Amino acid sequence: MRSDLAWTESLAEYPHRCGADLQQGRVEEGVAKSRIWTPFVAFTVLLVALAATSLYSYLLFHTIAELVAVGIAIAVFTVVWNARTMRENSYLLVTGTGLLFVAGIGLLHALAYKGMGIFVGYDANLPTQLWIASRYLLAGTLLAAPLLFRSDLDRRWVFAGFAGVTGPLLLSIFVFPVFPDCYVEGVGLTPFKVWSEYLISALLALGAVAFYRLRDAFSPRVAGHLIAAILVLIASELAFTLYVSVYGIANQVGHLLMVLSFGLIYIAFVETGIRQPYAVLFTGLVASEERLRREKDRLRQYLDIAGALFVVLDADGRVSLINRRTSEVLGYPADVVVGEPWIERFTPPEERERLQTLFCRLMRGDTEPVYARTSVLTADGGERIIQWHNTVLRDGDGAVCGTLSSGEDITEWQYAEAALGRANAKLNLLSAITRHDILNQITVARAYIDFAAEGSGDLGIRDYLDRARIAVGEIQKQIEFSRDYQDMGMMAPAWQRPEDLIRESVSELILPVGVRVLTNLEGLEVYADPMVQKVFYNLIDNAVRHGGAVTEVWFSWMRSGQNLVIICEDDGIGIPDSEKAVIFRATYKRRHGHGLFLVAEILGITGISIQETGVFGEGARFEITVPNGAYRFGDGDAKPQVTE
Repeated sequence: MRSDLAWTESLAEYPHRCGADLQQGRVEEGVAKSRIWTPFVAFTVLLVALAATSLYSYLLFHTIAELVAVGIAIAVFTVVWNARTMRENSYLLVTGTGLLFVAGIGLLHALAYKGMGIFVGYDANLPTQLWIASRYLLAGTLLAAPLLFRSDLDRRWVFAGFAGVTGPLLLSIFVFPVFPDCYVEGVGLTPFKVWSEYLISALLALGAVAFYRLRDAFSPRVAGHLIAAILVLIASELAFTLYVSVYGIANQVGHLLMVLSFGLIYIAFVETGIRQPYAVLFTGLVASEERLRREKDRLRQYLDIAGALFVVLDADGRVSLINRRTSEVLGYPADVVVGEPWIERFTPPEERERLQTLFCRLMRGDTEPVYARTSVLTADGGERIIQWHNTVLRDGDGAVCGTLSSGEDITEWQYAEAALGRANAKLNLLSAITRHDILNQITVARAYIDFAAEGSGDLGIRDYLDRARIAVGEIQKQIEFSRDYQDMGMMAPAWQRPEDLIRESVSELILPVGVRVLTNLEGLEVYADPMVQKVFYNLIDNAVRHGGAVTEVWFSWMRSGQNLVIICEDDGIGIPDSEKAVIFRATYKRRHGHGLFLVAEILGITGISIQETGVFGEGARFEITVPNGAYRFGDGDAKPQVTE
């Protein structure tokens, strides 16, 4: 249901909403791309300035570097926390909250650095321990965030979780000195510190892989900068495994790489979040918009490829969408047609009232989808005849919001049908005149045969005249059969009740005394040629004429899979097995004339078949198989009816 509604909305709003939204998105994206180099230039200048400050004072360099990282982390937290109610997933919440606590430990690390003189009684081991603690927390944050991407986390529990991790870390360093030593004066880095950097690098790599698997949920700009930031962080951590002095060149390179990585994080979250907030706060919006654009483009291609006409009208009867085929038939480009009132603009005046009534009924939901044959006005002043199938479009609440019409141009077919009808009428007229003349001549021939028989006493000649009389009678039957066969298919099939047709046939036949016709077909209707009444007429007539001592003919029905079978049975002698397959052929007439051939032909017009399945000696049994869709029931269960 949801997909149907989405498809409906795409049809009804394609020309208006899609263009505006995508154009706005492209404008914003273009503006962002035009400024893409601004933050890179700024951070390049910052890195050069930082490196220059180390020549004057390494302590100043270190303090500025750490404060830059702390400031960026707090800025990310500020953006994420203030947009917490608009987030689509938990990645931003986890990352932003984690960076806040990383910033807190990082600030302590900067204040505890050797030479700051704030934490009295501590050596270079304290800032190194704080550094390792903040790196573990950062790596854990960047790994946990993608793993918890689809979790619906409460911000208070996330904050409490990070506080629960950060607190014990600080206690293990300041209060209960159980945190392993990371730096020894005069010796350098401890094995714990070095292996921790390797482990932190591995955790960061896992976090990068986990995030990469979710990259489609983010805009390419955000995803690219975050992955780059994590990779630079790994390089930074590896650099911190090489220094001996806390003022050494390896330490300086590690801090420059750290600033660069946080700069990339700044671009991904803060700078992009300000310029393109939908790319950060609504991480699925870009991907969803792109999918929507592709789906609409694909829908447009499908509609344009289709040979049928497609027209979407809004609730006011104005055109919301047409496909290429409709544009070709009308002779107008799509942008000229869209927005125009369809009925007033593109239909003949004499049809507008009827079409307006139909449209209003559809919009009220008073009618099921309907077929309608109407004319449309073209740009060259002509008219085309279209066979439409009209249905309604509904919005997300189920309310009717417009109509969708698919149509086929049947102009040439309509003209050809009319010409064929005129030709058939002429042929039928010629056939009727010819048949009338032949029957008149047959009457004359019969009269002369009778006159000749009366005036001849020669038995041989009388025998020849009797044979001639029979031959003329056969000719008359053939001529009369051609009249029935000519009428087949001349009128459109219609729904008809076999119960009524059988009753009508019995009234036309002169049944022998004691013969009963029973039916159990009440409520059944079949979609067949109007001549189907002759089917039941011939079946009853054949049973009475050729079935022997028939006393009953009964009709019933049964299911056969998706089809329905109408059964005609009698209690006569039946039909020999050798003749069952040929009785419906035009060449078979020894027993039943052309009646059964006519029966099969009439039924075949609408895909109905007939076969004889009775047992010879026990009676005939004809099974008429009506395909699914060509039968229905109107008045409930069938009850036996007797006609005598």
